[in-house]
Amino acid sequence: MPFSLGRICLFLALLLPCTTPAQDAPVEIAIVSAPPYTRIDQDGLPEGPVIELIKRLFADLQQPYRVRDLPPNRVGLRLIKGQAALTIASEGNPGLSRLARQGKEPLLTMSLNVYRAPGTPAINNLADLAGKRVIAISAYSYGTADAQLAENQPATQKLYANSHEAALQMLLHGRADYLLDYAEPLLDHLKQLPPDQVQADHIRDIAMFWYLSRQYPHPELLDRLDQAVSKQRRTGDLQRLLTLPSE
Repeated sequence: MPFSLGRICLFLALLLPCTTPAQDAPVEIAIVSAPPYTRIDQDGLPEGPVIELIKRLFADLQQPYRVRDLPPNRVGLRLIKGQAALTIASEGNPGLSRLARQGKEPLLTMSLNVYRAPGTPAINNLADLAGKRVIAISAYSYGTADAQLAENQPATQKLYANSHEAALQMLLHGRADYLLDYAEPLLDHLKQLPPDQVQADHIRDIAMFWYLSRQYPHPELLDRLDQAVSKQRRTGDLQRLLTLPSE
């Protein structure tokens, strides 16, 4: 019996290479600026060492992508809706873990510090912030440190700022006793102040990982990214890209 036109079309379709949406459609990566690792250039586009790392990783995967720099709350919304596939955030982020799966290979570590005015007692651990007024960045996560602060008794009173610069100004104007923030994004702002106007107590280093939206239809992308990160680490390229210049 001769083939019908429909059967011929089906036969030809089966001979064509199989492609998936993960290979064809650009993967959206939603990030929050964290200078000097990521920042916005004069054209409004993300740049920095982490952006260069993303470029290398996705070249290894032969996967098109686009990076969007967004406020933290918008990153979460896009992950919930599946509009963004990926973000980079702190290890053990409880709020984000409900929306996304955490990768296994750390991309980088950032230093979590407590900042204070001279004369304010030094902080050795997060329990020392019990009963204190502490500035934090709105919608930011500090990994497991958030849960530890929530357990303090008497309670730690949190005040929120919309940016690192605004948080530093709140501290300088005596709006709170301490500022909890990552060291790297605050570095440029601290350089503009007289020496010793703000003192820092190091709390811990926090690892940053890929998070893949639970709504993304190709969960294997996270394993592929972990493998690509591991490869960059073995060759030493990861360290070379993300090591900041010494002061």
